[in-house]
Amino acid sequence: MDVRSLKAFIRLIRLPYWLMEGILCVLFMITFQRGFYKPVLMGLAVLTMAFVGAGGAAINDYFNRDSDAITHPDRPIPSHQISPATALQFSALTFLAALGISIVINPVVLGIVWLNIILFTLYPHFIKRLSGFLSNLVMGYLGASIALFAEAVVVQTISISSLSFAGMIAAGSIGFNVLKDVLTLDGDVKVGYYTLAITRGISFAAIVGAVFLLLSVFASPLPYLLGAVGVVYLFPVVVWGGAVVYSAVGLLKKPTAQNVKKQLKMFTTAAVVYPVALIMNIVF
Repeated sequence: MDVRSLKAFIRLIRLPYWLMEGILCVLFMITFQRGFYKPVLMGLAVLTMAFVGAGGAAINDYFNRDSDAITHPDRPIPSHQISPATALQFSALTFLAALGISIVINPVVLGIVWLNIILFTLYPHFIKRLSGFLSNLVMGYLGASIALFAEAVVVQTISISSLSFAGMIAAGSIGFNVLKDVLTLDGDVKVGYYTLAITRGISFAAIVGAVFLLLSVFASPLPYLLGAVGVVYLFPVVVWGGAVVYSAVGLLKKPTAQNVKKQLKMFTTAAVVYPVALIMNIVF
């Protein structure tokens, strides 16, 4: 594989995003087991999560190639750097690798991996064509599953600890995806995706996205209130929450496509603050 092909695959799998997810997975595992234990198991877990995410990104681009030709023409498939068949084969291989590794971790992890693979496959091909908002809810679960997955790895169950994080992550992910659909409206119209931006208009979608961002902020203290983390967790969360509230209020005041693009950039930038809350909880 030459350098150009390697760069294309890195873009196909959204490597920076999954590196961030890998860091979060490790931080959640340390949080739930209250220490750094079983590093080999944690490494296998991160590898499993990375394979699922990479396969999900590849199959999403495979099914979205017609839409991406309009909204993201520089992506590897529409720009002809990677063929659709290659992307599909890559997705199948990474999904199989994730399943193979998860078998040796525990049955709960295997169940989560199976469910996520099914949803990643159905999301662009079926669910998004059926209902754009339903697809946003699915992406909300897939985002929140990082916490559920991490707890399942280290304690072989899902409890109130991981669920306390799941609400915040799910709401933020739903809001993010509702807003992102505003920016891909032209391509979604072409392929027949019934997103909120298409069926109810850009302003309505922007307001719904903003409401879910606010719900994410309201849910953010739950891990502390339910005893999953200590009080030090709250200090970075307040900073993160302030930035998210600012973005959400800005969208409520001006629910336009141009403002959605601006506020999404602020929201994604603020997201890098959140891991600091988990790090501070672990260290202090």
